[in-house]
Amino acid sequence: MPVILWLFFIFPLISPAYGDTLISVEAPSYVGYEGCAMCHRDQYADWQKSKHAKAFELLKPGIRVSAKKKANLDPDKDYTGSLKCLKCHSTGYRESGGFVNVGETPTRAGVGCEMCHGPGSEYRKIHKQKHTGFSHEEAGAAGQLYGSTDTGVCARCHGHEDMPLKPEMDEKYVFVLEDRLKNTRAYHQHYR
Repeated sequence: MPVILWLFFIFPLISPAYGDTLISVEAPSYVGYEGCAMCHRDQYADWQKSKHAKAFELLKPGIRVSAKKKANLDPDKDYTGSLKCLKCHSTGYRESGGFVNVGETPTRAGVGCEMCHGPGSEYRKIHKQKHTGFSHEEAGAAGQLYGSTDTGVCARCHGHEDMPLKPEMDEKYVFVLEDRLKNTRAYHQHYR
């Protein structure tokens, strides 16, 4: 076998981008909030108190009973294993590095950083190498999303057809990004 082909089997495929930063050509995977929290302490502290951080808890029996009844859900049922629920109440469900179950991936339960910012394996390399010396465009090209500026990121869950709490039930379920950004109990403050 020629040496060049042999190298492709031994080393993962990588391509240089953004100067001397290496970016994999494989699909990015979820790495968890643990890596984010080391540098983004303020955001992490805000997020821990947020509704997103506690989203998985809402799937447990006896939680938010009246809302579940209003949505014709059984308030005594355990929804922590439901595909329809987990894709929005956990981080990266059924994706590389994402939520499997509470026993195997407890730090992926709830709506973590990567649900709003995308799987972090690739853009995290830029963060680690350049700290604050990179642009949003650079990180975006490596897969980082910005839920605060892209309504599509939030709409993947807020407004998804499987979402049982519909705006027709109660106007508090109408999702308007600008209004939600004013209420940081849902995610974290922006620190610049």
